[in-house]
Amino acid sequence: MNKKCFFTLFLLISFQIKALVPYEATYVLNATSDLGSLKVGEANFKLQIDENNKFIFSSNAFTDSIWKSLYDYSRYEKSIGFNYESGLAITLYDLIEIEDSDISKNNKIRIYPEKNYAIFNNGEHWKTITNNILDELSVYLAISEDLQKNPGKTEFSYQVIDEKGIQLVTFNYQDEESINIDNMQIKSMKFSSPELKIVLYVSKEYNYIPLIIDRSISKNRFRLILKEFNILP
Repeated sequence: MNKKCFFTLFLLISFQIKALVPYEATYVLNATSDLGSLKVGEANFKLQIDENNKFIFSSNAFTDSIWKSLYDYSRYEKSIGFNYESGLAITLYDLIEIEDSDISKNNKIRIYPEKNYAIFNNGEHWKTITNNILDELSVYLAISEDLQKNPGKTEFSYQVIDEKGIQLVTFNYQDEESINIDNMQIKSMKFSSPELKIVLYVSKEYNYIPLIIDRSISKNRFRLILKEFNILP
């Protein structure tokens, strides 16, 4: 990783800014198996925040063309919502997932907190019991924000929506682990969510942004490893 990017982030933390900040991040996309890990693509994350605490968080993950015969996969996500005192709450979640050149998911979920319901693909309606509904992307922001506020807490629970409805998702602290990011050893905290089949590595020194994301998707298991990080104005 570009050490300048880490230094910029370190300066941010030195000023004790305890809030979400706009950023761009690039991750190496690895496919993992019992035989090891293989770099097959890249993922890009971008967080935008305006003066009204509205956020737009997007991600784009894809395998390189050279690996299409083995791992033909891409995933495009966008989460739009607000950062309230009570926590993050989304109003729109878009997801397009493509496997083996076929669209496996094409989801658009709208949340209407003032009316206490959500709509999936302009059809199915679900009642919401809280305004603080998240999705599979914005949950990364939520755990980062919550760890800044409660760094000693070992369990976080969120109401997360997808095409199946709303479920309670829990992230549990597993252990402290030293991880290697571009030949830099970083002391990290490991969290796992059995509901989302995600293992997440974060670090206090880097504002609890995801440094590594392990995730099972369909028949594959992917690992995202942070490669570059830039704070946006």
